[in-house]
Amino acid sequence: MRMENVKKPKVRIVGEDKVKLKRSFVKPWMGIKYLFKKPVTMKIPFERMEPAPKYRGFHTLDWKKCIGCNFCGQICPARAIEMTWIEVDGKVEKRPHPKVDYGRCTFCQFCVDVCPTGALGHVENYYLTTSGLAEDLELYDWVPIDPKKVQEINAEFGDYRFPVERIEFNRETKETTYHLRDGTEFKFRIIGYGLKPPAAARPVKKSASTGKKNEGLKEGEKKE
Repeated sequence: MRMENVKKPKVRIVGEDKVKLKRSFVKPWMGIKYLFKKPVTMKIPFERMEPAPKYRGFHTLDWKKCIGCNFCGQICPARAIEMTWIEVDGKVEKRPHPKVDYGRCTFCQFCVDVCPTGALGHVENYYLTTSGLAEDLELYDWVPIDPKKVQEINAEFGDYRFPVERIEFNRETKETTYHLRDGTEFKFRIIGYGLKPPAAARPVKKSASTGKKNEGLKEGEKKE
């Protein structure tokens, strides 16, 4: 079928001079009645709302159960999950762990449903407020912590707030510190991203000829 034979619908555009406006002296005063009604919005942090059972809130992660399969990152429709290699107390985790960006996350929890080991979960905590400073944006991009620790914080405060009060990043040591709401701290280093382990996470091998330790080639080095 040619485009010439297609009949285009007729559209009528009414000029502004033909639009009749009904003036009213009563309608502007009708808003006064809302002065005597309670506000619909919630006054955070002075007020809180009880979430529904099994409400899809912030994520938790059991680091011991996580196998780094990246099923959560593959199914995420918002691409809010990035696999992260972490070092804790000088020891590199055997598998990468998901890092969640709450600037993208839609809280659909597909990632929780697809997790084969049940390592990734969620809690009913639903709100996160900041002062608007640039360093506060770190709270929206984090590696979830153990669900037992989150439950301890909820039992102490019971206000369904984000379990981390402040995230501090040391540029010299590349160390990240989670300042939790109960006063405790959790420190770790992010040494790389992706499914492939970085050079620091590769196992140390011994050369068959010399017997010396071979820690693997770093980026930019060539094998002799």
